[in-house]
Amino acid sequence: MAKKKTIEVNLPDYFAIKHYKSLGSFEHLEEYEKVVATVAATTEHSSDEIMKWSIVDLMSVYKGVSQMLSETSIEFYPVFEFRGVTYGFQPLSKMSVGEFIDLELRSQDPIKNLEEIMGILYRPVTKSRFDGMEWRAKSYIKTLVGSAENMFKYYEVEEYDTEKRDYRAEIFKELPIHYALGSLNFFLVFALILQKNIVLSSPEIPELTKTQMVEELNLQIQLLSIGDGSMSLETSILPNFSTLLGKTK
Repeated sequence: MAKKKTIEVNLPDYFAIKHYKSLGSFEHLEEYEKVVATVAATTEHSSDEIMKWSIVDLMSVYKGVSQMLSETSIEFYPVFEFRGVTYGFQPLSKMSVGEFIDLELRSQDPIKNLEEIMGILYRPVTKSRFDGMEWRAKSYIKTLVGSAENMFKYYEVEEYDTEKRDYRAEIFKELPIHYALGSLNFFLVFALILQKNIVLSSPEIPELTKTQMVEELNLQIQLLSIGDGSMSLETSILPNFSTLLGKTK
């Protein structure tokens, strides 16, 4: 009797932007095809190779991938060091018209343009006063610990440049997804608060309309800010995981 071949799979240390975006392109696939594509997107194995595995092995690996997704949460850090470069978040209050327009354009489809949005929001730090501040280090990234709003005054980032933005976007494809989604969430809340202030200060908007607009903006801000900061990254393939497991028994 032939000895069963052992499947060895190394899952990544973290779920990156490129992994997250790949999941969105699998919606048209059948359930098992989605599982295969998800495992291929997050491991070093090709779809053709995975198709030769047993169902039990496939679902065992997929369980590890889905657990990574379920444990990933939103986190916002104004400053982090990634691949030897220290990056700082550029708040809207410091943005030029050009970078704000580019950001607004890409925010119309934020997941598709996620690495480009990060390339606008985060730029290399050129001046800083980080002496005495605490850094939290992982094997793949370092983050500066502290209150976001208070931290903005302790650093400056390089001037906005579209070519450098595109270069950073390629690097940020490898950035942990929870950093990217945390930054995107912070930016959207900040933008809504700014929009609300504009509405409140506008003399041309009728009071009734102004009240309705402010209520809607407050609702959107509350929805983005609600909870403990965690966010499930599950896609339509993950809720069916238990069903698929049942078919293998």
